[in-house]
Formats: sequence, structure tokens, C-alpha cells
Amino acid sequence: MNSNLNIIRDDINQLETRFDNLHEDFISKSYECSDYIKCAKNLCHQVTEVVTALDNKLANALNEQKEWEDIKAKLATTSIEGMVILNVGGEKFSTKVETLTREKNTFFTALFSQQWQIKGDPNDGSIFIDRN
Repeated sequence: MNSNLNIIRDDINQLETRFDNLHEDFISKSYECSDYIKCAKNLCHQVTEVVTALDNKLANALNEQKEWEDIKAKLATTSIEGMVILNVGGEKFSTKVETLTREKNTFFTALFSQQWQIKGDPNDGSIFIDRN
């Protein structure tokens, strides 16, 4: 009978050791899961910030595109059939306004967007541009 009690005591000790190990593993995994949840929340916050920044950039790009389209529409009405004569240091060049304003934020884009008041030559309508 004593040997049976020893076997039972050994079994209980083994169970207690296993339980303690499982308990430690459970606590460790709980902390690990908590860390993963914190990382996921942080990533979600970062993604939200990136999406907000991209939305703002998209809105700005759309506004710039609309402004550019408005400028192009104004440019189309600035001269007859979109043609212009430039008097550059006494030499005259004919070209299309569209060609001169193909790139935005340039001298010619500003010149033909009605940001500046330009008066053409009364004889031929040419626009004088000083080379200096």
C-alpha cells in the first residue's frame, strides 16, 4: 500500500510540474499575444496616417490638375486659333500657345495665363520679349 501511495505522490508531483510548465507557457504566450496586438494597433495607426497623407496628396494633385486645366482653357481663348507671334530681340517667331505652355509653371504659362497684363504690338499683335 505504501508503494501505491508513493506512485500516486510521484504522479501528483509530475502533474504539478507539468501544470507549472503549462502555466508559465500560457503566461509567456499571453504576453507574446499582447505584444502582437500592440504591434497590430501600431501598424493600423501608421496605415491610417499614410492613407490620410495620400488622400491629402491626391486632393492637392486634383486641385493642381483642375487649376492647370483652367489655365489651359484660358490659354485657348487668349489668341486667335491658339497662335502667337513672339518678338524676341527684333526677330519674330510664330508658334502655338499650346506648344509654349505644354510644361506648367514656366515663364510662358504665366505669360499666357492672364497673370500678367500683356499688350501686343498694335501692328501685328506680336508680344515683345527682351532678351536681356
